[in-house]
Amino acid sequence: MKTLRKKPFSARKFVSVGLFFTLTSLVVTGILIQTFEVFENEFPVHFCTAVHVLTGFVFTVFSVLHIIINWRSLKMYIKKEKKANISSESIVALFVTIIIVLIVCLFANSILNN
Repeated sequence: MKTLRKKPFSARKFVSVGLFFTLTSLVVTGILIQTFEVFENEFPVHFCTAVHVLTGFVFTVFSVLHIIINWRSLKMYIKKEKKANISSESIVALFVTIIIVLIVCLFANSILNN
């Protein structure tokens, strides 16, 4: 007779799946808010906005936990070798992130000024 061994709880899997679900929720609620913004005083928009904001907080917590749990792996991705060199992927990711943030800020600024 086989005995079933229950696998121990994996914090790494929990955080990864949590990140996936909260990101999915953020994307869906963000699209719904933008789609139905015409009805700004209606309940569905307020509900989606509340869910979006709360999910954003949970996503932030999961992101911090993800960084803590995977710190050693992240350091290895950043460093090319054991030297203090930074990999080209890390530099490109940094520049892409900066460009996206600048574009979003400029876009938001142009909307607010109109």
